[in-house]
Amino acid sequence: MARRSMGSKWDGFGAHLESAPGRLPVEVRRLIRARADGSAGDGAGQGDTGPDTRARGDAIRNAALPDELAAFVDLVAERSYRITEKNITTLAEAGRSDDEIFEAAIVAAYGAADRRYRAARRCWEGH
Repeated sequence: MARRSMGSKWDGFGAHLESAPGRLPVEVRRLIRARADGSAGDGAGQGDTGPDTRARGDAIRNAALPDELAAFVDLVAERSYRITEKNITTLAEAGRSDDEIFEAAIVAAYGAADRRYRAARRCWEGH
């Protein structure tokens, strides 16, 4: 049996977070991940400019997360140390369940980590 590389395992984990059964729809989890990993902004993301990746970025830009969820994703991805009970209460008051809030936090954290991981890999590889 061939061993999978750490990068392959990392990518598989991200795919699992997006597609596994959960409270948030798969499409919403994909939007959260893309917003957190930066691929929602440029149509490419992670240094890949292939047609599939560009199409994914275009679709993500044309779809929108609800404002309260987008703000939470940005907070998790960029300033997680500033999350307060008020942020969670805002999501709950908007109708989000505890499970949905947890899933959003996990997927956003993975997206932010993935962006940083890929940036570090590009530096290591001299790109």
